[in-house]
Amino acid sequence: MNRFKALLVVAITLSLFSFAKAGTNSVPKPKPAGDLDLVIVPTDSPDYLDQWLKTPSNQRVALSRIEVAKPGQLMVASFLVTGFSPDQKGNVAVSVSFAFLDPNGKALFNERRYAEVSGKAPVKPAFIVADPSLDIVLEDSDPEGVYTIIGIAEDQVSNKAVRRSYKMKFAKK
Repeated sequence: MNRFKALLVVAITLSLFSFAKAGTNSVPKPKPAGDLDLVIVPTDSPDYLDQWLKTPSNQRVALSRIEVAKPGQLMVASFLVTGFSPDQKGNVAVSVSFAFLDPNGKALFNERRYAEVSGKAPVKPAFIVADPSLDIVLEDSDPEGVYTIIGIAEDQVSNKAVRRSYKMKFAKK
């Protein structure tokens, strides 16, 4: 694991200069309770969390996702959960597990129940950012190619689970 560094963060970290090619995508529409879903959002800065938190829930937020990462670049991956089921008291409990795969499909790093969503369920369908986010840094010694982040959200109330993935290219030039 000395070639791969994963630093765990809670919502905000220091911003670094970006050298990535990023694509702007809007978040899909939130799903109703019982229709669990997960969106993986790797960005080149945690600053989008501020935008996310400051935007009214009735407005959609455009997110700039990393498509091509460079050596030494900070990638902040967040897990956005929607469609969770509230319990009888109106609380939600969702855990998110992840794996980070190299171009050969080998898991470089993974953790079960890494992040969570908990607390009172929103009245209307919404996305909630699982806490914490994940910081990933690839180095010159890592092979070029397509890396994959896999996330699995498990709703402890409904016992439903959903698996999603996001692929990004790592290029040294």
